[in-house]
Amino acid sequence: MKLERLNELLKKLVQMEDAEENLEMVPLYEEALELSKEIYGEHNLKTLEIYNNYGGHLRNLGLYEKAEYILRKAVVCAKIVRGKEHPDYATTLVNLANLLRMMKQWQESESLFYQALALYKITIGEEHFIYAGTMNNLGLLYYEMGNLERAKECLEHSLHILEGKEEYIIPYATTLHNLVDIYKKEGEIFKAEHTLKQEIEIYRQQHYEGTVLYAAALNSLGILYCEKEQYEKAKAVMTESVEITKKHLGEASDAYKTSVKNLEMIHEKLQEKKMQKNHEILQETLKGMTSAACASESNLNCEKGSEERNHTIDKDTEKGFVKGLDLCREYFNQVCYPLLEREFSNFLPRMAAGLIGEGSECYGFDDEISRDHDFGPSFQIYIPQEDMPIYGERLKQRLNTLPKTFQGFGARIESQYGDGRVGVFSIEDFYRKFIAAEGVPETLSHWRQIPENALSTVTNGEVFFDHYGKFTKIREELQKGYPEDIRLKKIAARLMKMAQSGQYNFPRCNKRKEYVASRLALSEFMSVSMSLVYLLNHSYRPYYKWVHRGLLSLPILGKTAYDKMQRLSVLSLEKDYKEMEWIIEEFCVDCVKELKTQGLTSSSEAFLLMQGPEVLKRIKEPALRNSNPWVE
Repeated sequence: MKLERLNELLKKLVQMEDAEENLEMVPLYEEALELSKEIYGEHNLKTLEIYNNYGGHLRNLGLYEKAEYILRKAVVCAKIVRGKEHPDYATTLVNLANLLRMMKQWQESESLFYQALALYKITIGEEHFIYAGTMNNLGLLYYEMGNLERAKECLEHSLHILEGKEEYIIPYATTLHNLVDIYKKEGEIFKAEHTLKQEIEIYRQQHYEGTVLYAAALNSLGILYCEKEQYEKAKAVMTESVEITKKHLGEASDAYKTSVKNLEMIHEKLQEKKMQKNHEILQETLKGMTSAACASESNLNCEKGSEERNHTIDKDTEKGFVKGLDLCREYFNQVCYPLLEREFSNFLPRMAAGLIGEGSECYGFDDEISRDHDFGPSFQIYIPQEDMPIYGERLKQRLNTLPKTFQGFGARIESQYGDGRVGVFSIEDFYRKFIAAEGVPETLSHWRQIPENALSTVTNGEVFFDHYGKFTKIREELQKGYPEDIRLKKIAARLMKMAQSGQYNFPRCNKRKEYVASRLALSEFMSVSMSLVYLLNHSYRPYYKWVHRGLLSLPILGKTAYDKMQRLSVLSLEKDYKEMEWIIEEFCVDCVKELKTQGLTSSSEAFLLMQGPEVLKRIKEPALRNSNPWVE
């Protein structure tokens, strides 16, 4: 019975590996390992096989500590079962060495590689492809250690072993691929290009066109062409790489997404080059026109032209201001995402990233003044709650080692209350922080309890990528706005308060010359009026200091409200109160027109106290429909 279960598990694991169901395989490996120990004993060939396969799987998942425990057990098992003179023992050492290389335990990793090489030398010989593969891995270790000279020696040694052996021609080509980055770092661009072309030619001769290996070589060649600013060549080979990767790995694969990103970068470079050329032509034309104008005009006019050009330069400089969201997006794409692909590739399908939440940069409202706090290269990564204990802490620690400065911008300056805005979050905790729910609220009661600015905060900013989809699914549902009954309830309450504060109390306080009360009434009117505009746009009012500025992004009454609120804020209560009353009444009429457009009233009454109950009638939920219109 146990043997049948073990065979069933091992068969299932093979199927799951083909389907890339990586995380789900861990408990099955655990069960298989325990069954093998019970059936065959802890030191048995079958148990050794499971140890090695399980350890390699954990390594690929990035679960390094658990993988180290399993692979060290495998070394002990291999030593007992095969003995220290058997090549299988050497292979187990290599498995552990590769793991330690990834864990940056380079000294022990190097020692294990040399032990394995020495054993291979006396068992299978120095000309065996396994020996060459181990030498290749040692070369990768030295490359990661920054020892390019030793890395190059090892890889070229591996290459020498494989060279001329038809049966090893593909491993020979992949070793060529590993040498390319070394040549590039040494500044030997021509040699790097020649090596890539040699690799690609091998694939063509072996009819490997259309394979993933061929696509990877094309991708590297495209990047090299791009670095040489040969963008048309880069575009051609990268396009082919993208098509092959899509066919074999699918659009959901990391390799495809990386290739697409590289191709997009090349298109951007081509566009920049075209724009630069057009700019140069324009500058030459303007230069000629300016010279002619200065020659024919007086010195006064020439000086005036110079002042105008200086003004243009100032304006261009202003236009070149880098927004925080743009900075963070580029920082993530250029610095973080490549790291995730290298070290957390198995978890990328379960991640999302972006910059969302508190801070003017999340709305695009940041400027020079706002850069004195909570500004700098940063981002957020969102992962499922159940993944946090698996790789969450390791991800946080690794991200903390990233460069803190980027493109001339200093490290993020956190204010006293700005801690915890960026970094790694579980999807559930991120939403819970703002809306007290792990996802979209399920009841109208819950919706009513969430502060409006909290909903605005959690739906602003930008998602840089979302391979998992859960974060974006919740976000897109929230971005649709309030459930209609809640929206209508809030609109009714806003209308009542606009009538009370602006149409009724504001003029009465002015007549009494109670200017403090007038200001308070005006402030209340402006606040609820702007909130109404957001509701009419099926949107959420942001934090108070961005409410006015945010109006400009709203198509319904946004610009109208922006201009009128701006005018109300600068007029004098003593001198301009009549104009202020007129602006208030005019805006209330605009709101009634929009209510009718949206089918929320059939009345043309301009006094908004009469419109609140009208809107309330449209609510479907009986308790809300019959509630007090003053209460939102």
